[in-house]
Amino acid sequence: MGPFLIILGWALILGAGAFLFWRFRFFHKEGIKEIAKNEFNLLLLGVGAAGVGGICSNIGYALAGSWNIDAVHYVFLLIGAFLFYASVAVFGCTFYIRYYRKDLKAEQYKLSNKLLIASTLIAICSFIMAGEGMAIYLSYPLVSGFSINDKGWVWTHYGESHSGFTVNWYGVVIVLGAVLAYKLSDHHMYLKYGKHGIIDTCFLIAFPCGIIAARIWYVVGNWNGDGAGGPNFSELCANGQWYRIFAIWEGGLTILGGAVGGILGGVLYMVFKRKWVDVRFAMDVIVPTILLAQAIGRWGNFFNHEVYGNETSMGNWPLIPTWVKYQMATGFENGLPVSNTMYIPLFLIEGFFNVLGYIVIYHIVRRLWKEKYRPLGCLAGCYLIWYGIVRIIMEPMRDPTFNMGTNGMWSVWNSMVYIILGAAVIGFFYAFAYWRKKKGLPVWIGTNVTADGKWAKPVEKKPDALEAPKPINAAKPKEETKDPLSAPKKIKRPGEDENE
Repeated sequence: MGPFLIILGWALILGAGAFLFWRFRFFHKEGIKEIAKNEFNLLLLGVGAAGVGGICSNIGYALAGSWNIDAVHYVFLLIGAFLFYASVAVFGCTFYIRYYRKDLKAEQYKLSNKLLIASTLIAICSFIMAGEGMAIYLSYPLVSGFSINDKGWVWTHYGESHSGFTVNWYGVVIVLGAVLAYKLSDHHMYLKYGKHGIIDTCFLIAFPCGIIAARIWYVVGNWNGDGAGGPNFSELCANGQWYRIFAIWEGGLTILGGAVGGILGGVLYMVFKRKWVDVRFAMDVIVPTILLAQAIGRWGNFFNHEVYGNETSMGNWPLIPTWVKYQMATGFENGLPVSNTMYIPLFLIEGFFNVLGYIVIYHIVRRLWKEKYRPLGCLAGCYLIWYGIVRIIMEPMRDPTFNMGTNGMWSVWNSMVYIILGAAVIGFFYAFAYWRKKKGLPVWIGTNVTADGKWAKPVEKKPDALEAPKPINAAKPKEETKDPLSAPKKIKRPGEDENE
């Protein structure tokens, strides 16, 4: 019965998602600007189906795992599952309306914005609630990915090595974070320039640039090894294994390097290929979203049971969900923690401060620090300063085995570089704005840009109404070639007969 309910539950969840996608694609294609009552009821039906699917799947998990679950945990499990999947469905609908359908009826658009915020909060709370319902029945450490090989489908855990096609949740959450940052950035660019897709290619270039820079930063920082048993690249090169420098699938990426590489790659692309866009504005709206991408990407450390803090008692962290504390346990036996001791969840702390940083920089600083006094591009510098401070605060809590370099100060020095670089970016854009003002140049940079930075299509020159239209692709009359040896044509005079 358990497997059947799991399949039924996910069929409902995926079916509801496909149905909602189909309906909103229809709205977009037809240009519908008001959702009718019957359409609203259909959307509610899809949301409810997603919630019911969550209940079915979680009951299936409990039955398949033979959980001896009590009534309280069952309530947490089922209510949390329904609210989570239903709120995720609402989030998807309202996210689309918020960022792609500003032409919707004003009342419905305002309601959608409120539902977007509410669904986000409910999804987070209900996920924690459902997790509490099943926390003590799960097997730890949690699954960190899967492999498909000659043994079939194999669930993998951290520290295990499997052949065949392997997917780790670490990579999945990094991609999800990058996609969220892209979607938000694309929306902000749309609000300014009136079109989507401006940064599509920029994203495709910046993302791999970030991965490459993250690897380079890691290799340089751990050239002589680290305290976590990581590779010693100087020895590997000496032994002829230099190619392992490129083995990113073995782990080893540094966010500090990845952010800088991604920013540089994106900025260079925008400067040379999007000359009609003010790259400073693009930096202001794109760079702060990196904080959200990092907050999501840090959950990869949670699944990999890595980059954690010092040991502490679980009782010292009463507000952290049980399943997080169990995953952060210092040891496991028979699928459960061996003691009440855990590692400080640095991924969760950094994620919280990253989300807070995005809210502070983009929604508070941007509003309080008016453009009249703030040159474009300064918010990118604020990101560097904020993240540098966060990392300096967190480094003392880090487990020494995960410190980069041999003396554990590599990340601290790099964090200081972030702060200095952020201040330099702000200073540069102040100087650049002052120079443009002295030269009498407009504030905004870019071709076909109005005084307030809006992009305008080039005005095509219309032909004069009194001017005769020029023939299109009209062939020139063929000139008759005159044979120099032929007799000249006789010119007819009035009164002359042709037969004369």
